[in-house]
Amino acid sequence: MTLSGPARGALWMIGAAMSLVAMAVLVRFLTPKYSVLELIFLRNVIVLILMIPWIMRTGLGSLKTPRLAGHGLRNAFLYLGNVAWFFGVTMVSLADLAALQFTMPLFTIIMAAIALREKIGIHRWSATAVGFAGALIIIRPGIIEIDLGAIVVLIAAFMYSCAYIITKKLSSTEGGNLVVFYMSVFIVAFAFIPAMFVWQTPDIEDAPAMIALGIMGYTTHFCVTRAMAAADASYVAPFDFLRLPMSAILGYFLFQEVSDPWVWAGAAVIFWAAYYNTWMEKRAGGTPLR
Repeated sequence: MTLSGPARGALWMIGAAMSLVAMAVLVRFLTPKYSVLELIFLRNVIVLILMIPWIMRTGLGSLKTPRLAGHGLRNAFLYLGNVAWFFGVTMVSLADLAALQFTMPLFTIIMAAIALREKIGIHRWSATAVGFAGALIIIRPGIIEIDLGAIVVLIAAFMYSCAYIITKKLSSTEGGNLVVFYMSVFIVAFAFIPAMFVWQTPDIEDAPAMIALGIMGYTTHFCVTRAMAAADASYVAPFDFLRLPMSAILGYFLFQEVSDPWVWAGAAVIFWAAYYNTWMEKRAGGTPLR
């Protein structure tokens, strides 16, 4: 049986959600023994190893790019986002992590207006404001003590949005695998010295988890790319919301985390705003900002 494009897109997006949640769980299990700086370095070394078959198949000529500076800038933001996200995994519940990450498309809209000079209508600005109100529902400043972990996750979302804006500019000439290759090369370079300061030689029993961490990092990107190729972003985007129940369930059974109802309420508001903006972008005939 051949699946339709939308069905394939939905399955790929569910796969991306599962990979990202699995990566968060692996980070949570590994961080008691290893620094997040070391884990970021090792994850990208593993991604580079996973790309060897692609390099052998396409040849070294496929690695040529006239936009090396663009890749460097993109991955500087991506590295900072990774550092914030990995630290965030250790500081907030898995459900909070997933919910606050939904702000990334909202940050992307702001950065698109600033960096790309894209025209953002009043409806999308309003939806973006509503989305950030959803983040305030989760954080509840003035009602409960502001959680530093939540701020760190929001910083990660902002850094990822900056990286995405540059990715959008690179995508006119750079293929998906080339972008992933240079992501790994630059992040390995950025992460090497910080990782050496906190280096803890991995134990053999932790090798499977570390390898899985690299695989999940690669498959998350791969699945999102396939999902977008198979169906419209406005169709597949809602399936990304499955990260929240997945995170809540695993957080409860693995780490005894109980989700706050305010997290679900805030996440629903954030996700509605992000989805509305994606739908408005499609309606306008542009490339969805995700």
